[in-house]
Amino acid sequence: MGALWFNGYTVLEVDSLCAERFFNLCTNRGILIHRLYPDKDKCIFATSVKDYYRLKPVVRKTKPHIRLVKKVGFPFAFRRVLSHRFFIAGIILFMTVLLVLGRFIWNIRLDGNYMNSDDTLYAYLRENGITYGTRISDIDCEELEAQIRKDYDDIIWVSAAIHGTSLDIDIRENTDEVIEVPTGMPSDIVSKYDGIVYSIVARNGTPVVKASDTVKKGDVLISGIVTTYNESSEPVKKEAVYADGEVKLLVELAYDDRLSREYIKKEYTGNSYKSVRLRAFNRTLDLDVYREEYVYSDIVTSSSNLCVYQNFYLPFGADTTYHREYTMSEAVYSDEELEAVLNEKFSHYLEKLQEKGIQIIENNVTITINDDQAQMSGTVFVIESECGREDVGIEYN
Repeated sequence: MGALWFNGYTVLEVDSLCAERFFNLCTNRGILIHRLYPDKDKCIFATSVKDYYRLKPVVRKTKPHIRLVKKVGFPFAFRRVLSHRFFIAGIILFMTVLLVLGRFIWNIRLDGNYMNSDDTLYAYLRENGITYGTRISDIDCEELEAQIRKDYDDIIWVSAAIHGTSLDIDIRENTDEVIEVPTGMPSDIVSKYDGIVYSIVARNGTPVVKASDTVKKGDVLISGIVTTYNESSEPVKKEAVYADGEVKLLVELAYDDRLSREYIKKEYTGNSYKSVRLRAFNRTLDLDVYREEYVYSDIVTSSSNLCVYQNFYLPFGADTTYHREYTMSEAVYSDEELEAVLNEKFSHYLEKLQEKGIQIIENNVTITINDDQAQMSGTVFVIESECGREDVGIEYN
């Protein structure tokens, strides 16, 4: 029926009294009948446009009462569309607008930036001539990557790519205190913490410490200097290499947290309202009819951009802002509340350590409560495998 619809077909009805002879003659003449079914005293059937014009001799012979019910298929639908000039003009105009807007950037996505906020990087891009509405042909992604790495010392890797009308920038920041040494350059593995060596495996370089040794922050753990000895165990050559291995340290972390008994209590009143702002290009239109100024309120805004397909964004969007009123009042924690809050914060602290892949061995903390405040203090013992690097700095022959 797919081919029949594409070529077009007609739906007809014929009297049941003459139907048998009518359909027999159609079969003899090779006229194909589709979707034949009875309807009270009539028979409904479909036939192709070509066969429809071949029915005339059959109708003259059998003289049935036959009626054209409807015309179905692509040729008839296409003719109906062509008769609506404004509709066709609208489609052409819409496709033209999409074609023109597709030459510009209407969405900028940032990912991987933690030390540098989105607002900071958006402002930086604007200073360099990249913002919403910038022509895609004016953006050199490789040049942009190099410029960001040059201007931001804490960004060690950048990937900029254009997908549709979206500029996607992925960033990797260097959060280590020890200066990173490029892979392959002669360097030492050094400790980032004070602690006790839990285990050490050296794959390249010379291990300087062993398990159970006490080390300080900055001490060399695996040296990038490899010494070659002769048969008499005398050093004959020293070579600088890229130290490689895995060192785990047992580290003691000090924990101290204090909580005042008096605090400001935040209570929601139940009052709230929502405001909507429409965006088109660089213009905005506020649609909020009801607006009330709250003394204290939580404000949460969610933004959405019009996306036609996958990464094909258009310069239209909406910002929905939710306002939720609350009051501030002075309150006092009870001893049980102080203990509960401190325990919750400590649990959150341990979860953060585990999210970083740090293994927790033991914790020893206590809570002290007095009239003014409560304090949780003590130590947490962990296995830390993160190490730093330092350039060997000396060339050996």
